[in-house]
Amino acid sequence: MPRLPKNFRIDWVSVEPVESRGYLPAGPDTAVPAFFDAHIQLGDPPAVVGIEVQVTADAGPAIVELSIRSNSRSPITTSVLRQVLVDQLLREAMNAAVVPASVREEWLATLPPEHRERAVSTGMAPVPDGLSQADRDAHTAAQIYTEALAAGSKSPAVMVGHAMNRSRPQVARYIRRARELGLLPPLGSPEGDR
Repeated sequence: MPRLPKNFRIDWVSVEPVESRGYLPAGPDTAVPAFFDAHIQLGDPPAVVGIEVQVTADAGPAIVELSIRSNSRSPITTSVLRQVLVDQLLREAMNAAVVPASVREEWLATLPPEHRERAVSTGMAPVPDGLSQADRDAHTAAQIYTEALAAGSKSPAVMVGHAMNRSRPQVARYIRRARELGLLPPLGSPEGDR
């Protein structure tokens, strides 16, 4: 993890999920809200930052709105804005937003059946039976890749390699096969170029 500058400190983070947007799997036992507000108290520079975060299975988390509030003793200046590390804010907000997978299951149970199927399809389903080992590996790789993106990873293929204990060429084959099977977006699409 990169060392933070001395003039940047996060004191606390609170998260408010927008429950109507649902939850995405973030790991085998965790989930994250698909859309949430985070309020972040900075100790240095002294300010309160509000961010709205949207998480998609294809593109991962993104800040879609950001606000900074300060006071007259510590006004917001260009110098202060340079000190606010947006990537670190997003990382801390994602860490604070993680909930047990049971929260997602409870949310899915509240949906009408016709909406539940669509909500489940945005996450990864269990690996189907009767597949070749290559296709099973592609399904597993796609699930890890998607969960890594949802958790904010900038290197989801590396996460696949670590989780499956495979070499980069093997991981590349799994991901290529997952794209062929439609489990991941094709290369050339905005979501597929990660």
